[in-house]
This record gives sequence, structure tokens and C-alpha cells, in this order.
Amino acid sequence: MGFLLLKTLKRRLTREGGFALPIVIGTSVVLGIAGTTTMISATANQGSAQLSKADRRALSLAEAGLAYAYSTLYGSSDPSQPGAVPLRTEPLEDGTATYSGTLDTQTNTWTLTGVGRVSNPVRGADVARTVHGKVSLGTGQVGSANNAIWNYIYAEAPTTCMTLSNSVNVAVPLYVKGNLCLQNSAQISGSTTVLQVGGTVTLNNSSHVGDAGAKLDAVHVSGGCKLGSGPLHNPCSSADKVYANTVSNQVTGLEKPLVDLAYWYQNAKPGPKQACTTQTGSPPAFDNDQVMNRSLTQPVLLTPAWAYDCQVKDAQGNLVGRLAWDPATKALMIHGTIFFDGDIEFANSNEAYYSGRATIYASGKITMRNSTKLCGAVGCGSNWAPLQNLLAFVAGSSTDAIGFSIEQSGVFQGAVYAVNDYNEGNSAVVWGPIIARQVYLQNSAENHYVPVGTLLSGMPATYQQVQTLTNQPASWG
Repeated sequence: MGFLLLKTLKRRLTREGGFALPIVIGTSVVLGIAGTTTMISATANQGSAQLSKADRRALSLAEAGLAYAYSTLYGSSDPSQPGAVPLRTEPLEDGTATYSGTLDTQTNTWTLTGVGRVSNPVRGADVARTVHGKVSLGTGQVGSANNAIWNYIYAEAPTTCMTLSNSVNVAVPLYVKGNLCLQNSAQISGSTTVLQVGGTVTLNNSSHVGDAGAKLDAVHVSGGCKLGSGPLHNPCSSADKVYANTVSNQVTGLEKPLVDLAYWYQNAKPGPKQACTTQTGSPPAFDNDQVMNRSLTQPVLLTPAWAYDCQVKDAQGNLVGRLAWDPATKALMIHGTIFFDGDIEFANSNEAYYSGRATIYASGKITMRNSTKLCGAVGCGSNWAPLQNLLAFVAGSSTDAIGFSIEQSGVFQGAVYAVNDYNEGNSAVVWGPIIARQVYLQNSAENHYVPVGTLLSGMPATYQQVQTLTNQPASWG
């Protein structure tokens, strides 16, 4: 029975054999097409991934090229020249970075370009990407080396000798453009003190500059030194009772900066042309008649018996100037550049401690007397930090012989500029730099050197015009 079934099945398969071959061939073709399609798709995907990677690398190289362009422009000795950023190509890993720059002289705008280029991983032209950025060319002001003058007590001494007498001991950097004379037991001391004199130094009696056992850091005297009516020695030496680690006749050429009273009369905030935008109490008057002529007939008292607060804010609400006083806490708050068309006076044991940073102008003279204290640190000690709290006075009088005077045990921490002369005596103590036509230090005057750091707006200084470069925001593309 089983044998018969097997024969029957064999005959049936033999009859259908003509249909099996086409089926097998068809199936093979379909499978072949599917495999080929899969292979082509895989190859295409691989090529796409390689191109994408090359594109990213080209963009990175383009950005590197743009960075080269920025660096070249900012490092140029003259960015106003159209050739300041020439066309250059730098070979980098896996490709090149090309950079260049063009200057539009009508708008003073640099357009900087970086091009990154890598080989095409699939075939064909290189893969390249380009990026751009813009930089505005302008002008600005920077402080000159002459502003180092604010590290000294500086006296022009244009006609007469700056004279130190009695027991005055100057232990701070001193610069005298003219001549310097020491009398009695006056001396200049301090291991870090630098003395510079554009003229000559004359020493009389027991006066001396440094000591054999305690030398100054440096002495630079252009015209030489002498004892009394003795011979002049140039450079100075111990024969003239001048002792320093460095002695020469090479003097740094520092000049007293000019002061622009008319400008600050117009632009001080608060000041004659800009009243308080908000105020409490009764701030002192800044002017009387809208003309710079010392119209305030009475000296300005910055620290009266009553409290006040005068603030100037811009259109956006930013504080640009402030002068405020609280007699209960003896706190004087300052900010910006402030101008008074008259004199300023501190007297009668006034004691005030200021916070903030400001330059205060007086078109007249400034006087501190009768044990007045005006300091940037409570107690007027060495903990004063001028980088946080600094008050600079500018005494603009050109008619008073003495523009700034501090006497009778007065104490001031800050910077002083006087158009005319400066006087300090009778046990007065000053911490900070002084610039004046002539400087008088007498009767146990005491000075301390304090570096004031970056100059405040309004402090008389020397500037030079420079070209400026400013990256334009949102110019990258």
C-alpha cells in the first residue's frame, strides 16, 4: 500500500516539474534585486554620512579661518589700511583654512571671511564652507604714560625752588619739574621712595636725601646736586648727602596735565548745567547765574548740619552722579563728576567718611582746616581702599595763589589737583597724590603714598587718540 502511494506522488511531481523552474528563477531574481537595493542603499547612506562629516569639518576650518582674520586685524599695526588682512591659506588637519578681509572705507567697516575646505570623500569637487564677520573701525582715547604723574607729589616749581624746611620728612614719591631745596633738618626718606627732579637739588644745614644705612629706591636729578654754595655734582652722589640704590641724571618727562574747567562746568552731573533729577533735603547750590565766574558768594559746605541727597539718573534710570550727606552717620556718598562754581570749605572739626568714587571740581579754591577729617576709611587709617572709595578734588582757581590748602591737623584721603599752588602744614596728614604749580610742605606735614589705580572720569589727565575695533553684534554668518 505504501509502495503504491509513493509511485503516485512521484508521477504527480514529474507532471508539475515544468512549473517549478520558473518559480525558482523568479525567486532568485527577486532576492537578487533586494540584495542589490540593500547594498546600494547602504553605500548611499555611508557616502551621505561621510559627506556630512566632511561638511562639519569644513565649517570648523572656516571658523578657524575667520578667527585667523580677526586675530590678524586686531594685531595689525594700522587697521585703517585696506591691506591689513591679506588673503592667506593655512594648512590644517584634514584640510585648509583660508582667510581674508575687506575694508569699506565709506562706512569704516571690515568684512572678514573664513573659508574651510576638505577633500570630497565620495568624489567630485572639494567640500567648502564660508563664514563672515564684521568689525567697525573707529577712534578713541587711551591714557598716555604721562598719567603716571598721579603716583607722585608733583610740583611744577616753574620759577622758584620747591623748598622743604624745618623737620619735614617726605617719604613718598616726589617729582619736581623745576628745582628742589632742602633746609634745616628736612629729609626725603623711604626704601621705596623715588625722587625725580628736572632741575637741581640744593641741600643746606643737616638736610639729606636718604641715608647711608637707609637708601631711597632711586634718585634721578637732571641738573645735579650740591651742598649749600658748594660745587654742583652731576650725577648726584653721597658727597651731596644723596643716598639711593639707583642714582642717575635721567628724568622721566612728566608734565602737569591741563584741566578743562569749561567742559566740566557744562557736563558735570550734578553741576551748574545739570540739576538733581531726584533729591531730598537741601543739597548745596552748584551755581548762581549759569556763567562760570565763581558766582557762589559763600564757600560750599558739603557736610552741613542737615542731611541731603542729590542724584542724577539718565533716561534709563541709571545713576550717573550723586552727592549725599548724612550727619548722623558722618557718611558722604559720592558718584560721578561734580562741579561747584565757587569755593569749597571744610572747617570746625568736621568729620566725614565718603563712599563711592567721584571727582569734585571747584572753580575757586578748596580749604580744609581746624582738625577737619575727610577720609575713604573710617578712622582715616591704612585700611583705606581707593579702588573702592576715591575722592579727587580739583581746585580750579587761577587767581588765588593757594588753590588747595589743608592745615591745623586736617586729614584727607584722596587725590588733589590745583591749578595754582598747594599748601600743607601744621601737622596736616594727606594720603594720596598731589599735583600743583608749587607744593609747600611745612611744620610737620605728613604724607602717605597710596596708589589710586585707574583714574576717575574728570581727573585731569593726558590722552592720545587711537584707532578702535569693535565687533559688530550678530554679524556672524
